[in-house]
Amino acid sequence: MIPRISRRVAATVTVLAIGGAGLVAAQAPASASPFTATYSCNVAGEGRPSKIEGSLTASPNPAASGTKVNFALDVASISVPAPVAIESWNATAVIEGSGAESSTFNATASGGSIPANHPIPDVHMVGSWTPSASGTDRFMIGDITINLNVEGQGTFTVPCTPTGTRPVAETLTVN
Repeated sequence: MIPRISRRVAATVTVLAIGGAGLVAAQAPASASPFTATYSCNVAGEGRPSKIEGSLTASPNPAASGTKVNFALDVASISVPAPVAIESWNATAVIEGSGAESSTFNATASGGSIPANHPIPDVHMVGSWTPSASGTDRFMIGDITINLNVEGQGTFTVPCTPTGTRPVAETLTVN
């Protein structure tokens, strides 16, 4: 059984990780296409539904085979105050590619402290991938893991798994 203080921290982690009602899109570059996907985020053994909205941008696009492509995944949270301080956080999203070739790589982000009763900041994850075949590749967002270092309580991990149909978040043309 989780001690009473840990339940409060778990509830806070939920609020920070999924913004209460979910995550909303950050201001995206003009070339980025927004996407929305439904996730289940596991907090203290309980799956909680969350809607994640964001944008994924590949640069350069189109790209040359054998040349590194940088990806930016932008997601922001709803401003929901948290009752405990967060010392630091990091997030990892699995990016899954299909089409001309299959691929999987990570986009990551990290940040510093978040005072009690303040919202989690915008999340700008970055990653890269080098295509080796010409054609069209489509990318979707897979699992997202958020680690929160809670002041005086340790690190809490919130794994979020996509549920239902996932949209294509970005399409890359490789020459």
